Amino acid sequence: MFSFSNFFSILPTQIAAMVMLAICALALLVGRRLERGLALVTVVAWFLSAAVQSPDRAAVQWGIFTVDLIYLLVLITLCTFERRVWILFMTAFQLLVVLTHVAFIIDRTLMQWGFFSAYYLWSDAQLAAFAVGVVQAGWGRWRDRKA
Repeated sequence: MFSFSNFFSILPTQIAAMVMLAICALALLVGRRLERGLALVTVVAWFLSAAVQSPDRAAVQWGIFTVDLIYLLVLITLCTFERRVWILFMTAFQLLVVLTHVAFIIDRTLMQWGFFSAYYLWSDAQLAAFAVGVVQAGWGRWRDRKA
């Protein structure tokens, strides 16, 4: 059952959610079409993950895995049409998120805290790559206005 309180109950998740919302809001304000579209997809993916999260922390998070896999496919598709370096890094970090799921699916003896620690690490790195793209887009728009 969907519950924001369960999904955003620990400090790292709360901080990451606030940072994600800030980056996406900035992307909507100063980004090009790519950044604006990706901001919307990112917010949808995060909240879909909250909606499909299983309350059983020891179980495989099949719903989140599915959302992350679809998000990876969206990023791979964008990489085929866009030639920006930051989107490549964002896609690579999302691939690591998906591979973290795969590692836990293959070896269920892995500690759940290890799974979530790696998951948060790659998600935060992905947000950093997106932030670089948003800053580059904003800088480009500002520079074009000055010229």
